[in-house]
This record gives sequence, structure tokens and C-alpha cells, in this order.
Amino acid sequence: MQECPPDDLSVRITEVTRPNACVLALLGSTGAWNVTVLEQAFQNAGATGRPLVVDLSGLDFGDEVLLGFLLHAYTTPRGLVLLGPVTGAFARRLYRTGVDELFKTQQTLALALAQLPE
Repeated sequence: MQECPPDDLSVRITEVTRPNACVLALLGSTGAWNVTVLEQAFQNAGATGRPLVVDLSGLDFGDEVLLGFLLHAYTTPRGLVLLGPVTGAFARRLYRTGVDELFKTQQTLALALAQLPE
């Protein structure tokens, strides 16, 4: 197993409030070491009361904790769209768990915002 430098073991979360959405951009990797940061970001995004766009285009690795947060966000009435492409191990995780078809995924922020409720 190859060791990763500490910088690769982080998730940077950017919360940008748009007119009709909150955008969370995940960059790097999610895991047990940063679950608190991830949880806080999803809580803060939920507190806005706005539909949520989660940008996974900069995600290197997403674990089952991230999947759980996405599933929870999916069940809220405010709306959720993923901004992709969703690739690699996380795309396989979505497929293997059978939830890949649940999520709306768009390739650009403009398209993602257009899919959200007003």
C-alpha cells in the first residue's frame, strides 16, 4: 500500500450561496480523518434551507460516510444535484450500492442549478 502525503488526506469544502442554491465543492479525499469537517459542511449547507449542489469533480476518493451524507441530503425536500463528472472509486461505490440512478448528475454548474427547484 502506497502512503499518501498528508495533503492528500483532506477535504476542502467551499460553500457558495447562489440565488437558488448552496454549492458544496469537495476537493481531495473523504475518510474517517475528516468526517467532522464533512458533517459540519453538510449541516451548514442544510441550514441555508436552499437546494444543494455537491461538486464532486475534484474528489479523489469518497468513502461510505460521504455516500451517507449524500443519501441523507437526497431525502430532504429541498433538492440535491451532483456536479460531476463522478469518476473512479466513488462512481463504482455508487453503482455497487445501487444508488447511482437516484442522483441527478450534471456536468456544469449552470445545468445543475437549472435542475433545482426554484
